[in-house]
Amino acid sequence: MENRKFSYEYIPEFADCDRQYNLKPQVLLAWCAEIAGNHLRSRNITREQMWEDGQVFLLTRAAMCFDSMPRYNNKIILTTWEAGTKGSQFIRRFTVTDTDGKLLCDVDTMWALVNPHTHKICRPSEYIYELIPCEDGVQASIEKFKAENPVKIKDYTFVYSDIDPNGHVNNGTYLRLMSDIIPDELISKDYRQLRINFIHECRQGETIELMLDRKDNICTVEGRFKDGRVSFEAQAEFC
Repeated sequence: MENRKFSYEYIPEFADCDRQYNLKPQVLLAWCAEIAGNHLRSRNITREQMWEDGQVFLLTRAAMCFDSMPRYNNKIILTTWEAGTKGSQFIRRFTVTDTDGKLLCDVDTMWALVNPHTHKICRPSEYIYELIPCEDGVQASIEKFKAENPVKIKDYTFVYSDIDPNGHVNNGTYLRLMSDIIPDELISKDYRQLRINFIHECRQGETIELMLDRKDNICTVEGRFKDGRVSFEAQAEFC
């Protein structure tokens, strides 16, 4: 079956990188979402058509595993493929390699299929397009984690620039907020692993409490609404 995998070249620009000249995780996550859509588009499954048909994908979980960080101005090859389903979730995976084919990092993701008009979650059996899964695995692993004794760092109120065309906070914003509260002696190091779960979407004007739990080189972050509901949870392990 054709088109099981789809690849695209990226060159991290200055604005895509942190002060260590490493690619920001939120930029990598945005590129993953972009290439996922382009993979579908290459098979004539456009976002506009899916919206009209009442089926869109929303990212629910992501895990990243880094052998080395993609760097400023160094061309990378981002490759993606569908990896089947698990329960109500669709699995999509990604690899990032350099131009010599060396693996830099990989990404495992899970997506919910949602009707954008009714906001109802659809089962994989209701998906009206063709899945072409590939069995290739990745090092990154989506696993459960929990902040054991988180401490409130600050409040954050979402503003206009945090919102994407779906009308809610863009997924990358949560990774940016995570990086903003991790202690400087860790955030200045390279990532080893990164996981994030998107639980309750946020909108402009809403406020969350940013909570941090640190154990050695692992930081777990939660974003909580005032009523105690968790908006997102993320965990970063550093080298």
